[in-house]
Amino acid sequence: MRRGILADRDELHRLADKISRRPFDGFYDRLVRRCDLILETQPVTEHHWRTSWEHGQWASALHAARDTQGRLIDLLVAHHIERNLAYRDRAVEELQNLTRWSTWVDPSHAGMEADLCTGEAAVAAAVGLDWLWEDLDDADRRKYAEAILAKAVRPYLEGVEHGRWWYECYHNWNAVVNGGIGLAALAMSDESDEADRAYKAARAGLKNFLQALGHEGGWDEGTGYWGFGMRFALLMGEAMCRLADDQRVFRERGMSETGRFCVYFCPHGRAVSFGDNATVPMAGSLYVLSRHFEVPELTWWLDRYLFESDVTASGHSTCGLALLLRPVAAKGGAAKKLRRVKVFHEIGWAAIADAWPEPGLYVAAKTGDLSANHSQHDMNSIQLQVDGEMMLTDQGHPPYTRNYFSQRRVEFYEVQARAHNTITVAESDHRIDARGEIVGEKAAADYRWVACDAGEACGENVRFIRHVVMLMDRRSGQGRSVVVVDELTNGVPERVDLFWHTRGHVHLAGEPNPIRGTITGRSAKVHFAIYASVPSQTTVQLYELSTRRPDHVLQTTAGVSDTAEFVSVFSRDETPSEISARHDNGRLIVTVGETVLQFQREADVTKLLSVRAAGDD
Repeated sequence: MRRGILADRDELHRLADKISRRPFDGFYDRLVRRCDLILETQPVTEHHWRTSWEHGQWASALHAARDTQGRLIDLLVAHHIERNLAYRDRAVEELQNLTRWSTWVDPSHAGMEADLCTGEAAVAAAVGLDWLWEDLDDADRRKYAEAILAKAVRPYLEGVEHGRWWYECYHNWNAVVNGGIGLAALAMSDESDEADRAYKAARAGLKNFLQALGHEGGWDEGTGYWGFGMRFALLMGEAMCRLADDQRVFRERGMSETGRFCVYFCPHGRAVSFGDNATVPMAGSLYVLSRHFEVPELTWWLDRYLFESDVTASGHSTCGLALLLRPVAAKGGAAKKLRRVKVFHEIGWAAIADAWPEPGLYVAAKTGDLSANHSQHDMNSIQLQVDGEMMLTDQGHPPYTRNYFSQRRVEFYEVQARAHNTITVAESDHRIDARGEIVGEKAAADYRWVACDAGEACGENVRFIRHVVMLMDRRSGQGRSVVVVDELTNGVPERVDLFWHTRGHVHLAGEPNPIRGTITGRSAKVHFAIYASVPSQTTVQLYELSTRRPDHVLQTTAGVSDTAEFVSVFSRDETPSEISARHDNGRLIVTVGETVLQFQREADVTKLLSVRAAGDD
């Protein structure tokens, strides 16, 4: 077996030199608390995850393999820093249990030769065997090595030969299966021709995942699945550098930029993502990007937010890998290259902030390809964060079940367009094959702006352009309000619904047009006003989500023929009583109190020409 997959024994021991320095002292304190908690819990066994599966838990073996991997890495890092036989013995027990499983394929993926669970388990077994090598006898080493070959390497080769979709797809499955099994196969390749073939196949298959980063490094599956897939791509890349002197993973375009993707869409350490698994990718493995590239914004972000959650005995390793992989000399530069308006054109996502690294006012907008993996029907949707609190929210995904991953997925409320901060036409959902794009962007001293084109998401004859304009206070540099201007063109008289979702308390007040009110969260508060250029009615609805979270919905309903504009204002201050939208000599003039926004159509795209005070020339 090739030793030193992610670190050799001496490197693990030398981690003791780090733990008196910041931020490593905090990492180590948390690591010890996690390892002590692991000792108080039951080891992971096949009986445990099969029982969970029988009681309806989706992906029970996958989660068990993930827990085992995280425990092995963290227990062994802690043991090598300060010798603790209880940690070592528990790691041996977790590895022994894992290799005794009858299969490393999750029951939710029955019929596959290899799956996400296989990738998780392969990394756990390979790293565990490597780091426990001196503590095992020859019989146990052979037994565990044979388990990797029998339960990961050979099934993987069979799956590749059968042309399984996970091998050549671009999304997270590609990285987890190819990256996880590829890492283990590389470690075994000096003693097994099968492992050598599997490693070479995995190295070639992983290329589709890496190339999907494009040159911008964005990821259309969202932050959670970006972190999931990237973890395995980075660990395999690091293993390739160490064991094969192969740098190709880190030479792919987009790798030097991708670390900033999670920073842009997780301000204040909170995910402002779209689609399924909208979670914060807090992973110690991301420090690999700090080892190979200068990404001070990512280093700062990880140092600042990595350990805000509670210590648990489950999940991936964060503490151990952070200690191992964060370079001592890496410097955090929180806002060095972060843009006030950042557009990922290749995936159709945009992040707008009044300032970085901790914005007071922040908006995320999404267009892109609705057929991307794990996408929902959320064309031109936005989310709003105020002082770190989400005020306009996305519902995420319901608990994963077999039905959710079937053709019945479209029946789930959280997937549908009406569950997002967007518009629907004729009470119809957005078309899953629709493609939108960001068609305008600008960051100025007194405003930020992006324009989103929904393509044919609302129908072949419908044109839906959304402008998101953040108005700034020049003196303080603070964002004061967000103005959303929706242009709708439709030659057929059809019902239009505009939705705004929040978990805060909604209070309606004011005249029908514009309707006004407030949204009050735990600590933040915004005033809102909604204007429509056609007759409309605004109501507040309440939905109880499957996750038992309340969904308060501001719903504006109108009938539209030809053209209409909707203007929604969300402000720190009282919204003005006068809000209007009118056309003048080919321009769209939107007035919000003392502020006038002028738009003009240029080459079939409406551009923001100016933002000025009323009465200015």
